[in-house]
Amino acid sequence: MASMFATFSYAFKRVFRSWKLFSSLLLGATLAAAFFAGVNMGTDTIAIQSLNQQLTQIYSDMVISAPKTTILSSANITSLISLVSTVNGVKDVSTISRGPGRVKFSNGNFTFIGISNNSHIYNNLILESGSPRLGINEIYIDTDSEDAEKLNLGDNITLTITIPSGKPGKTLSINLTLTVVGRVRLTDQGFLMAAGRYAVSIFSPLLTGGLKRPSYNLLILSWENTLSKVLDEIYSLSPPQTPVTTDLLLSLDRGTLVNPWDVSGSKENLDLVTAQVQNKLSLKVKPSAVSTVNYLAIVLNAYQTLASLMTLQGVILSLPVFFVAWYVGLTVAYVSFNLRRREIGLLLTKGFTKNQLLRIFLSEAALVGGIAAAAGLGLGLLFTPPFVLGQWGSFPAVEWETVLLVTVFSIIIALLAVFQPARRAANLNVVDTLREYFYVEEVKPYKRLWPWIAFLLGSYKIVMLLLGLNLSTLLPTIGGRGFLLSILIVIARFLDGVLTYIGPILFFWGVTKILMRGSLKFQEVLGRLTGFFMKDLNLLVERNVKRNATRVASTAFLLALIMGYSLSVIGAVASEQDYALRTIYANVGADMSVSLSSANNVTSVKEVIGNLSGVLSVASEYSFSGQSSLGSIQLRAVNPERWLSTAYYEEEWFSGSSAQTALSTLASESETIILERIAAQNLNLKVDDLVSLTFGQAKAFNLKVAGFFGPETSEEVNLPGAYWSYVPEDIYSQVKSTVVATARILVKLAPEANEEEIATQIQNLNPDVERVDSVSEQLKVYQSNVLITGRVNLQRLGVFFAALAASIGSGLVILATLEERRKEMTLLLVRGLSIKQLASTLLTENLGVLLFAGVLGSAVGYLIVRGNVAASNALVALVMRRVVFPWDALSSLLTIVALLLLSVLIPVVIMVKRSASKLVLRT
Repeated sequence: MASMFATFSYAFKRVFRSWKLFSSLLLGATLAAAFFAGVNMGTDTIAIQSLNQQLTQIYSDMVISAPKTTILSSANITSLISLVSTVNGVKDVSTISRGPGRVKFSNGNFTFIGISNNSHIYNNLILESGSPRLGINEIYIDTDSEDAEKLNLGDNITLTITIPSGKPGKTLSINLTLTVVGRVRLTDQGFLMAAGRYAVSIFSPLLTGGLKRPSYNLLILSWENTLSKVLDEIYSLSPPQTPVTTDLLLSLDRGTLVNPWDVSGSKENLDLVTAQVQNKLSLKVKPSAVSTVNYLAIVLNAYQTLASLMTLQGVILSLPVFFVAWYVGLTVAYVSFNLRRREIGLLLTKGFTKNQLLRIFLSEAALVGGIAAAAGLGLGLLFTPPFVLGQWGSFPAVEWETVLLVTVFSIIIALLAVFQPARRAANLNVVDTLREYFYVEEVKPYKRLWPWIAFLLGSYKIVMLLLGLNLSTLLPTIGGRGFLLSILIVIARFLDGVLTYIGPILFFWGVTKILMRGSLKFQEVLGRLTGFFMKDLNLLVERNVKRNATRVASTAFLLALIMGYSLSVIGAVASEQDYALRTIYANVGADMSVSLSSANNVTSVKEVIGNLSGVLSVASEYSFSGQSSLGSIQLRAVNPERWLSTAYYEEEWFSGSSAQTALSTLASESETIILERIAAQNLNLKVDDLVSLTFGQAKAFNLKVAGFFGPETSEEVNLPGAYWSYVPEDIYSQVKSTVVATARILVKLAPEANEEEIATQIQNLNPDVERVDSVSEQLKVYQSNVLITGRVNLQRLGVFFAALAASIGSGLVILATLEERRKEMTLLLVRGLSIKQLASTLLTENLGVLLFAGVLGSAVGYLIVRGNVAASNALVALVMRRVVFPWDALSSLLTIVALLLLSVLIPVVIMVKRSASKLVLRT
């Protein structure tokens, strides 16, 4: 124990007295710990934010439903409410009953709902006029209903509810005389609850552009004052089933039951509440008479899966940064221990054993790792808000497990980086410690083989990415194969999956080791190029690089790795954002689209929209279907000229003829079609061929093919229908009486137009306007989804820390190498070399490495982006991903290049100034 304490005490004093020796390891470990902390905090925060976002889309935590075969009286329902209200964790219980009924002045059914006085639907009613509460036999009319204009305040209507009698051909009915006391508009949440949807997925269309409501008629009654009497009357008739279904909506104490840090415990709490509720229900009704759904438990199950995936993504994202931190520490540790040879010799002469020296060195590393963990946690707290959460000032989620993991991780990184150099240093002989120069490069023959193995494995994966191939899809399925072959397939798929993440790292390491250490051809070429400027110093540059080949290779590897990693991640993010924006444009169809409930008044609505301020052009689309020899084909009838100037399209969507040529043909010839490409392939049609289409009772049309629409696919498809074909509006005008069509109006806006104001104006123009979608609105919703933005921000955090770690790491390696060569630099100055010449020599050595690494990393990073895009495009879709580098992506890359350039310049400037100043002092 005393020996261990003495060892640690010496290590502690050594670290704080000679902190410069340990600053390199400290910085590397700090950056790794900071990134690890940031990733953990970021993934935890994103997962919790996504959970909170999903919880806002749960409108009822638990729902108890009675099917139509369960006939309950109002007293039965009230009794059930009283029972489940006593369960610990249940805050309140409300009731909603719904069913169909008929009103004399309407040809269709009305849906009526009865809501209890404490129903949350009341909070989602926008009262436009009338009484704030419902009394006996009083109703609200939803103003979005089709027949809402036929009812006014004070009108009396008779609602007829039809009940099956159980006898063939006979029904019973209940007539209610109701008075309209209010006109209301339901929010999206209120409408969904009225329709029986009590939770919405985070990927629902409600979160990606609004809720599209079908045509409906809705009346709202009071459950206590009116509908309870209807239930009692139905109960007295004892029908085989009831047209009026009832749901009990339970609100749970989320603060007590749900803890995002303890998902398993939260699930247990919710399961207990569900079990207790079901036990209470079984006291009054049979278990099969009602069903219970706990939406909070469903969300927590999805959240647990999401949190695991986010953690896995964080680990994958962290691999390059962790590797850089370890490699920097390893490289700098070799140099540091080489500088400490005299100290080691002194300790050996004083009687220290090799094991004691090793324990001292490892204790120093562990102490540095602990300090780095504390600093890393602080940096993680500082950088996580802007990079992961997208804003300054917010506080990320921090769990004690994160603090423990970061501390353990930082110490392990430091120990792994130092162990091999420390063991080598501890095994030095006293004579070796007295040498002025000591060769520390790797010379073992087996170590020369590893770079080639890494190069081959990395090259394989890069070629696979470039070709967009995946071994999992190329290899045969396991089923029906032999035992040995099945094992080989599993191993091959596993190794291929691992190489997806580490393949580029192996490639960079192998190339830099082979080219910079195993061969000096690159440096010779670089020397000839720079020889025009520094003819007398080329030989010195080449010899310096040769003498420090391993460290040069280490620096080149770090720089190439980060250039490739940064370019691939930034390119992937830019490609994903470009794909998302283009997909939104393709879904909307233009800057804005207006869906109409009827295709009859399109012209008048289009004219009004076209006259709005900020609208540049409008075009209409009629969607309907026609029959071909292949079956049904989806069609869109357009005015070609207006559509071409208004709609969003990509030239790649059209083939056979360009979009302009094909639409010009549609404009000049009425019986033409831009045919879906899959249908054209199946019918073996070419441009100018004819295709026959029929529309109900209308005549058959022989349409000339003006071009093809849709993505290109090499797969044999038997049935068309995935996409649509375009025909002129003239064809629709001839067949509109025999087809069922939907219509929408595409709107192109001026760049300075206020989209929200225009959307509001359009929504209020005409009752036929069912929905208004805009690109900017859907883009905002997309960007507000924490699952998407959080993943992108984590990638940005990874690039930032990786570039910072690599620039600081390469700078530390260069600085440590130059520190070791300080006497050499002083000697060169004494021999007459000017400061400018010395700086030029050192910069030539390191800038050559930077140039090599930059070209190699950029090339491989670009290939990785292309490969990932090609792999993603293996699934045929209308909008395909593409490699893009917009200005913000280029500016990020330029920033990273500047960081790496500074990592080369700053150490040279520091060491040249230090050597020159010491020379002046000595003279």
